[in-house]
Amino acid sequence: MEPLILTHMTIAEIPKAEIHSHLELVLRKSTIQELAPQFGIELKSEQDYYDRFVISEPMGDLGSVLNKFLDTQKLLASEEILERITYEACEDAFKNTNTRILELRYAPTFVQQGHDNLTFQSIHEAIVKGMKRAETDFDMAVGLICIIQRILPVEDAEKVTQFAIDNKDTFVGLDLADNEVGFDSKPFSPFFLKAKEAGLGITVHSGEANVPNAPRYVKEAIEHLGAMRIGHGVQIHRDAEAMEYVKGLGIPLELCPTSNWLTNAIESKEAHPFKKLFDFGLKTTINTDDGGIFNVNLNDEYELLHKTHGLSIEQLETCAQHAAETSFISKEKRQKVWPRQLDS
Repeated sequence: MEPLILTHMTIAEIPKAEIHSHLELVLRKSTIQELAPQFGIELKSEQDYYDRFVISEPMGDLGSVLNKFLDTQKLLASEEILERITYEACEDAFKNTNTRILELRYAPTFVQQGHDNLTFQSIHEAIVKGMKRAETDFDMAVGLICIIQRILPVEDAEKVTQFAIDNKDTFVGLDLADNEVGFDSKPFSPFFLKAKEAGLGITVHSGEANVPNAPRYVKEAIEHLGAMRIGHGVQIHRDAEAMEYVKGLGIPLELCPTSNWLTNAIESKEAHPFKKLFDFGLKTTINTDDGGIFNVNLNDEYELLHKTHGLSIEQLETCAQHAAETSFISKEKRQKVWPRQLDS
């Protein structure tokens, strides 16, 4: 019997949970087109938009890629804009992909860069305002994760950690992001353990880059930073011991297939080890990472995994359930919007 091929509409109707999405890079196309000219970025054609704000092929030139990130960052210039993009991110997730549980993460240091009118607190309050407005308008649960940029001085990490703890009533977790290669995670251990003790969930970007030490980085994130989830972790597929270690602890992987291809973490969409990790019994979750700049939404990721990697609707729903159950948002809040029983 031939396996059932799901339609785009059927995939769109699956209730979803996303736990790895960067707010700064999930801006709506129409919003970028409206805001960009106000910040000196003229978009005279559709091609101009794609050239300045979208990554659609694997990264070859890091400089040009960085410019696209920075062009988007320039637009995050006021409380009003931050509230708006947060609301729109939630609205698009709910209406377009039937996402009921959504975690959005952001780095206050990245948002504030070049925007002297903004403080960490004013940034956060604007984002919270957009989030709460969305939760009122849509049947969804939204949570915020605070990001430490590992490429910045350790003093900045200490400041961001304290900011996250001071706002733990509106943050659900703390994350360590940016390039792992050359930026050891272990010096950040005291901050993450302090945040965990304060009640914040801990997720760490690790095992993303295609380098020999990637599986070891994942183990260090768990052992030294107390990671409860791993952002990406895709490279552990090359190390059976690392897979066993992560599986034994029940640590979920926040996998982002299209992103992994665009960042050269994997050589092609077809080569993604998602199914291998799923079949091994790991808690695999499906995410977009930087949905706006990568021009991808959660439906696209589900469709890729179904049509290219053969995941059935039951397996896709299992991944959605993994994400729903391992979200850092309170269980009570999640269960109100999630159609199936949550065990955790």
